[in-house]
Amino acid sequence: MKNYFIKIALRGVSPMVWRRLRIPGDTSLAQLHVIIQKAYHWDDDHLHQFHIYGKDYGIAYVGGISFADNAHRVFFEDFEFDVGDKFTYEYNFYAHWMVDIRVERITTEAIDTRVYCLSGNGMPGADKHDVTKRTLDFIQALAKSLKSDSETISIKKLLPFVDALNAVRFNHHVLNKRLQSEEVEAAA
Repeated sequence: MKNYFIKIALRGVSPMVWRRLRIPGDTSLAQLHVIIQKAYHWDDDHLHQFHIYGKDYGIAYVGGISFADNAHRVFFEDFEFDVGDKFTYEYNFYAHWMVDIRVERITTEAIDTRVYCLSGNGMPGADKHDVTKRTLDFIQALAKSLKSDSETISIKKLLPFVDALNAVRFNHHVLNKRLQSEEVEAAA
């Protein structure tokens, strides 16, 4: 089976918000939708569509748009992409988030067949001020925990600060944990 190395980049955002992902060829478009939602920490609250080779694909919802093909049965390898091929993913037709997707590399080597994030940068809607504030909040909570517990640090007390920091700062380890969850598999 082929593995595709893709770069997804949020259009019109500076500094650039992007991810590099490895996805197996048997990834459905429904799964790719879930992957992109997780990659950008979105809540899957809005309509979406892929635009590939002049045709729209997506998951049909009651009251939403319909598509000729079932996104659960259309797989990445069905398109026979070549390196350099591009397509788009649009999310939230009111906010008009556009994600440009480009195939950077294709391999057939026997490697782990799970979706994996290799690298990335930025979080949608977050800026350096948000990252700085959340980092300082975490450091203050850590210092407070060290003062009050003297020898032990209460992880439970620090987790909300870590979660808040990860919501504004890209961390590929956190994303890979989300990508390995059963939700991506369930979209198959």
